Amino acid sequence: MLCFSLFHTSFLIPRCTQCKLQASTFKHTHFPYLRSSPNSTFFIEEFSGFRSKFSSVLFSDSRVSYSVNDDFDIELGRLLALLPEEMRIRVSEHPELYELIEVVMDLGRKPLARFPSGDFSLSDCQITVHHIEHATSQVGDFAVDNRAGISRTLHRISAIRNRKGAIIGLTCRVGRAVSGSANLLQDLVQDGASLLFIGPPGVGKTTIIREIARVLANDYKKRVMIVDTSSEIGGNGDIPHPGIGNARRMQVPNSEMQHKVLIEAVENHMPQVIVIDEIGTKLEAMAASTIAQRGIQLVATAHGVTIENLIMNPSLEMLIGGVQNVTLGDEEAHRRGVQKTVLERKGPSTFSCAVEIVSKTELRVHHSLEATVDAILSGRIPNVEIRRMQHDGSKETVEKEFFAETSSDEEDEMMVEDAMEVTEERTGKIQFISEFPPNIGEDCWEDGLLIRLYVYGIWHLLL
Repeated sequence: MLCFSLFHTSFLIPRCTQCKLQASTFKHTHFPYLRSSPNSTFFIEEFSGFRSKFSSVLFSDSRVSYSVNDDFDIELGRLLALLPEEMRIRVSEHPELYELIEVVMDLGRKPLARFPSGDFSLSDCQITVHHIEHATSQVGDFAVDNRAGISRTLHRISAIRNRKGAIIGLTCRVGRAVSGSANLLQDLVQDGASLLFIGPPGVGKTTIIREIARVLANDYKKRVMIVDTSSEIGGNGDIPHPGIGNARRMQVPNSEMQHKVLIEAVENHMPQVIVIDEIGTKLEAMAASTIAQRGIQLVATAHGVTIENLIMNPSLEMLIGGVQNVTLGDEEAHRRGVQKTVLERKGPSTFSCAVEIVSKTELRVHHSLEATVDAILSGRIPNVEIRRMQHDGSKETVEKEFFAETSSDEEDEMMVEDAMEVTEERTGKIQFISEFPPNIGEDCWEDGLLIRLYVYGIWHLLL
């Protein structure tokens, strides 16, 4: 009897419970397709055929059902074809083969394959110039940013050069188009909000915006234009990767021209949505701000871990509206309880919402980027919603945190500012809009619940 453990969302690795057969032994015993081939092209064909035969065995048992992604098999095979024969054997034996992150080859060092569980040595021999030349001969030309790719795949090959310009190291990173990676943000995407994604490298920012571009183009029938600087969103080559759906892609000759291509995309192609990856300069931030003022939905990523990083970054502060020093009067400074010189937001932010990516299954959503920036500059805790992904792939709102202030009289009493909204019209009339249902009072009296009302302001009206 066979049982199956899920290592990847689109693949099942078998494990025999009776004979304690390991996954790697099972693959080589029953399916020799992962064994190396002297010819790299033939190896890709063998590798891509592995799952098709494996699936026929799995489908023979009606109790087992799963989705097969043959396209990813072919793409992963093209990346592994860059490796010598011995390395292909070692990486195919790893139980986390379909969770492979990247392969690192440095001249004079042992090659490494990086998995979620850690680094794995692919050979006892050191990398030579021949190994580097074999790999670089099968990829596209390296651009100014020392990045290249494999045609019609999402893989990224990054080079390390010496002082003479010769390549002495390669980082072969696996690219994946993960369907459903934007499910946590489906409501924001549907509402047409401009989204700014912030997070550390490798957390999945590019994967999410690629999926958002596909959803907006295919499901919501919008005109989506991707400005792809390093060919990570739409893949390498002139034909874009199927992962972006019906979205169109504009390639950027070099990173210094990204801001010009952004303006060109708006002026020439009439998009409803612009998708940008890695906004990192002031010119790019200015271009994004100009696009937002034309009523176009923006989906972009920026360098940083949290919104505080953008506030402190002079090149990117325009994305959050800019920051300026303001000198307050004595009475106003005393009323606020702050110094006379404070930081305030200069103008409207380029994006309406911001998402801090904590991990691939957890997001911190700021529904109002302007309110978050104002709270941070004033020393308050911003209003944030934490979203986590359940095992079944559905959205779950786990926790909501509201920014709060501590009363000077009673430090243990907290006043939640989002409990009610105060709307002041030009006529001078003040309207309090409650967020509670109209019959909450009756229900509370019947259930014996206690209602607490925190009064934080009293208005004196002179008749």
